[in-house]
Amino acid sequence: MPVRILWLLSAISFVVLLGVGIVVPLLPVYARSLGATATQVGLIFTCFSLSRTVFTPIMGMIAEKRDLRKLILTGLFLYAGIALMYILAGTPEALIVIRTFHGMASACVLPLAMSYIALVAEKGKEGAFMGSFNTALFLGMGAGPLLGGVITEAMGIDGAFLCLSLLSLLAGILVFFLVPSMRSSMQGRPAFSVRAISRYSPMTGLLIFRVISALGRGSLFAFIPLLAARAGLSMLEVGMLISANIFTTGLLQRPFGQIVTKGNLLKLITIGSLVSAAALASMPLGQCFRSFLAIGLIMGIGGAVSIPASSVMAVEYGKKLGMTSSLGIFDAAWGIGMILGPVLMGVVSDLGGLDSAFYAGGLVTAAGTGIFLLISRKAGSGFAQGDSLV
Repeated sequence: MPVRILWLLSAISFVVLLGVGIVVPLLPVYARSLGATATQVGLIFTCFSLSRTVFTPIMGMIAEKRDLRKLILTGLFLYAGIALMYILAGTPEALIVIRTFHGMASACVLPLAMSYIALVAEKGKEGAFMGSFNTALFLGMGAGPLLGGVITEAMGIDGAFLCLSLLSLLAGILVFFLVPSMRSSMQGRPAFSVRAISRYSPMTGLLIFRVISALGRGSLFAFIPLLAARAGLSMLEVGMLISANIFTTGLLQRPFGQIVTKGNLLKLITIGSLVSAAALASMPLGQCFRSFLAIGLIMGIGGAVSIPASSVMAVEYGKKLGMTSSLGIFDAAWGIGMILGPVLMGVVSDLGGLDSAFYAGGLVTAAGTGIFLLISRKAGSGFAQGDSLV
């Protein structure tokens, strides 16, 4: 049963992210066709991430006392309805509102699906379970934009929104008929709270790591097109670079997840993060497509090492603090980094040039990894020795 649930929810999450990825690259063009300014285009993207980041920990707390299956179903059917609203949007302001509600619906789906898998994961196989789930997320994220281009060419932008709705509806039907009810492991116990984080310092260190990891990856996606264009690469080659990074991280999630144990979590997170930091800082050294691709693949491998290990660590903390709440705020920390990364590195780039954004991103990632390691060891979390959490 746990393995069946793993593959089912992973497939559903892949379908959801595939649908989202189909429309994301089209939104700037669609928004422009409605008369959106550059600022409004930025808001259309930011409001989704901001809404999702704000509501994910809230949904995690709510889910501690609710049936996860019902909440996931609610999010998927909202996805299906909201996708159709894109077609009806007549102004940029309407798109901003729709994207805000889309972010809220997203908070009901992927973080809670991850929590569901964490709750049913077989003891000792948490790494493999979380690695498999993360693989589905990355593959959906990477395949969506490629499929979106094909669908838009064949059916137009409205066809892409319709595909998002149908894929979300299909995922909802699968959950309704095939996924059993599931409640959090914290039923009848106090819910997760900000106070719990402050009193449980290992979780604080993990959240810091999560933010800086997303900050580095967000910086890469925002500025690699500019760096590649400076080197004379085509837009096709830029797309291939980003997709290669995503697919490398995704395809290696399960293999690295299978070798994760409590005793090596700190080591794997540290090694993977430092590899990513070094690759990010080395990006300005790229001179051609092959060199950029090699650096991007190395960064993808670093993420494949650190992400499943950090996910397992979050699951272990969730057993103490509340699974859906812990994974909810773990997911929100990623959102914070993705929001802040492009903005902060943009400021650095304006002040010191494009190359400095990558140098700063690598430095911040390495420094954040050091802070995480220091907090985790000082708190005596036990992961360095493979012992219990406290």
